[in-house]
Amino acid sequence: MSGSDPKSDAVLELARRYHYNAQHAHQVECLAGTLFMELQPLHRLGAEERKLLEYAATLHDIGYFVTSRGHHKHALQMITLEPLTPFTRQEKGVIANIARYHRKTLPNIEHTAYAILGIEERVKVNLLASILRLADALDRSHQSLVTELSCDIHHDRIMIHVAANGDMAQERLALSRKADMFQEIFQREVQLSVRGAEIAIPERLAVMS
Repeated sequence: MSGSDPKSDAVLELARRYHYNAQHAHQVECLAGTLFMELQPLHRLGAEERKLLEYAATLHDIGYFVTSRGHHKHALQMITLEPLTPFTRQEKGVIANIARYHRKTLPNIEHTAYAILGIEERVKVNLLASILRLADALDRSHQSLVTELSCDIHHDRIMIHVAANGDMAQERLALSRKADMFQEIFQREVQLSVRGAEIAIPERLAVMS
């Protein structure tokens, strides 16, 4: 992300204020944006939603400034409480919730910050957070190992193809956990192919509320 417009500037200023890990954040931002484009036939969202996903990717770990435990919830609160004047209230709510659901529990109507969103915004959060979880898993080691990414979409699965400049053991394990939301929403198994070594990510479906 470059600070070339007021929204990007505001997001970067917030991220820097809370000492974000720029390398990891922007790698996840890049991976999320690429996954968004590759998977567009499934989610059918547009350029505006891609930007919301990328902003959330940049900010997803700012909760570490408070503590590592529950940092996804802290990120939600921190983004929600910020003025972020270039954004509408709805946009800020979507960004905050995408960041919140990059790990752990899936969206639930009993979660206040999620419940107060409109139906359209909740749908965006569901779709975009499921992509962010995949992107975050693909940089689990924080070493920016993935250098290229593409996807093949099948009726029962998606195949993520990556080129990597190191061992992807941590990323593979993380993806096996964090593919749950994507698999629940899109009813497709997630598979990963790294330099020709293919693995399947078992389905871990979770009930969405």
